[in-house]
Amino acid sequence: MTTAETLKDIEELQQRCEQYEGITLKLNWDMLRQVTAAGGAEWLVTYEDDMLVGFIGLYGFASEVEICGMVRPGYRRRGIFTSLWQQAQSRIRHNNFTTLLLNAPASSASASAYLKTLPLVFNHAEYQMKWDGDSVPQDSMELSSAAGNVVLRPVRKDETPILVELDCEGFNMSKEDAAVIYEHLMDDNREEHIIIEMNGQPAGKMRLGTEDNETWIYGLTVAKKLRGLGIGRSALLQTIERERRNYNGVNLEVALHNPGALKLYESCGFVIMNKQDYYRYIG
Repeated sequence: MTTAETLKDIEELQQRCEQYEGITLKLNWDMLRQVTAAGGAEWLVTYEDDMLVGFIGLYGFASEVEICGMVRPGYRRRGIFTSLWQQAQSRIRHNNFTTLLLNAPASSASASAYLKTLPLVFNHAEYQMKWDGDSVPQDSMELSSAAGNVVLRPVRKDETPILVELDCEGFNMSKEDAAVIYEHLMDDNREEHIIIEMNGQPAGKMRLGTEDNETWIYGLTVAKKLRGLGIGRSALLQTIERERRNYNGVNLEVALHNPGALKLYESCGFVIMNKQDYYRYIG
């Protein structure tokens, strides 16, 4: 079976599981499609009678790996995911990851029941948000005067150190981890890496990925010394306007422990669609 055929089966299984439980799984399709390239995901699958019934994805981010999986309704409680999980652990040990996070939709009863059987501690939760023009007053979409000189432009290849520095400051990452991530991300031509400038100087960054008329905003951050000036808000509103002209939806994720960012996103018209819980493996 080809990689393309397996990906098609994974997509069908995802749709089946989501419809069955009324959930949204976070399968990081941008990484799944890079499976043969550096920085892509690894996956393990189980077939029965030529039908995909189980999947587990391993998404490496430098020293950290995130895991998400699913089993076809009607095939659960038969040890399929347990077998995949055991196989995954050998891959994890081989790659020397130091932090292992399992993520699942907060509203998934089947995921919650299984996760209780593993040695886990709650790590954090994220909201998945989508822009909804009907949820925000028109005057809230106007740029502040302080952010009038904010410009979005593509990252130049020699600006990777700026991206690394902003991620370290904005997301408490080590320089080593951030540098490793950008070694892979900068090679992905399907995503846009954006520098946010104010008065001609780099002030922040973000990444955009678009598929099936849905754009996702990743890694938006503003230099700490420049926060509170409306730079992030301006970058968001400019991105929303551009994607609206292209008839794309606009989506992003925000951690629950970041109330400032959540408030900003809501004020720009983003509404919460789903919640993902992350658990750290301590076994």
